[in-house]
Amino acid sequence: MIGVELVKDRGTKEPAKAECARILELAREMSLLLGKGGLWGQTIRIKPPFCLTLADAEFLLEVLDAAFAKV
Repeated sequence: MIGVELVKDRGTKEPAKAECARILELAREMSLLLGKGGLWGQTIRIKPPFCLTLADAEFLLEVLDAAFAKV
């Protein structure tokens, strides 16, 4: 599993809970299911299968790039 913790400010490390939820929703709308974790729900959990293909990884990155660009 890979965790990507989102914060509003790198200095204060304030959790970006709403932004994380929005990214997960946008990813779901683009057919990518991700998990949420962290004490405040600020961490994106990526759990790829063992049979991950290059095409799967590229799709994941394209969707995340698009979702982050919208948030």
